Amino acid sequence: MAEMGLNRSLVKTMDDIERLRADLEALKEQCDEEEKRKARTTLEKLDADDLLKEAEKRIEKLGEKLSETKETLSEKKNFYNKEMQELQSEKNELTRNIDELNCKVEEYRKICGKMKKDLKVDNMLPHKNINYTTEESGRENLSDISYTCQIVIQSPYILKGGQALLTFEDEKVAQGIIHRGRHRVGFNNGYEDVGAHKVELGRTVKFEVNMTISSTKVNVFNLPIDLPEDILKDKLELAFYKSNIGGGEIESVEYNRNNKCACITYKEDGVAQRVLKTTEQVFTVGPSQYEVTIAPAIEEQLNKLQIFAGVCLKTVLLAEIRNQTDSEDDIKDLVEIHFQKESNGGGEVLCSDYASQSKMAYFEEDIV
Repeated sequence: MAEMGLNRSLVKTMDDIERLRADLEALKEQCDEEEKRKARTTLEKLDADDLLKEAEKRIEKLGEKLSETKETLSEKKNFYNKEMQELQSEKNELTRNIDELNCKVEEYRKICGKMKKDLKVDNMLPHKNINYTTEESGRENLSDISYTCQIVIQSPYILKGGQALLTFEDEKVAQGIIHRGRHRVGFNNGYEDVGAHKVELGRTVKFEVNMTISSTKVNVFNLPIDLPEDILKDKLELAFYKSNIGGGEIESVEYNRNNKCACITYKEDGVAQRVLKTTEQVFTVGPSQYEVTIAPAIEEQLNKLQIFAGVCLKTVLLAEIRNQTDSEDDIKDLVEIHFQKESNGGGEVLCSDYASQSKMAYFEEDIV
């Protein structure tokens, strides 16, 4: 009985050992599994740390790049602001220059207008007796109208304040006064030493303009450019042949497309004058109408061009007249009286002028 109880206890112990062994194996497997999980977690943590460090580096680089970009943008902004300021300054300077040039242009226009007025010459045409000789109209004998004008362009001479001009009849007298140099001239308030100098003129341009108005040709302007040249010539010939505008038989039509004009030549003299009684005509081509301008055909020639520097051998420039009390007329008379006396080396004075303030003086060509 005791042995049977011992066997039972032993069997129970062996079962417990087996159960404990199985539990131990299960625990080992759990430990291994936990170790693996721990290892995986560690690796994941290491990978996360690497990614974090890489992200931090990228953020740092992006921060540096952002700083560089801001710095570059600031430099560019400063550069463009400076450039804008320079351009604005340049614009202001150009605006000032334009204003100054406009003022100068306006001054030159006034001077040109004055010179045009000065250059105008009112010529009285001589009368010529004309007698009636025949009943023929003489239209075939009409000739071109020609005229010639002579133009002299001279640099203006400025007579400054305190200066006088004296023109003598004898050239030798003027040259002697200039050669002497200094002269003691008496005025109402005392004597003054004045200097005598030669008159130096600028360049003078002289030429003739010959202009001939044709009695057989007229110019037609503002022609359409979208028509073929042959068709346009035919239309012009038909339009300007008509008697209602004073036309006649046409010899030729020359067309200049660049200037949108044509030159019409009639066979008979005097037709051009009749056509030119109307300066504008309606030119019809099919359904289209064009307003054209008719003008005389003028041939211009420039002849006898001369460029020279004028020499005033009979005129003397007196300078350094400091008289501030006498009037201009008194000073002019006293200077003229002084230099008319032979004892002062003078002679017959043709004309004189004095300026208390700067003014223009005009010289004419001495035609012998």
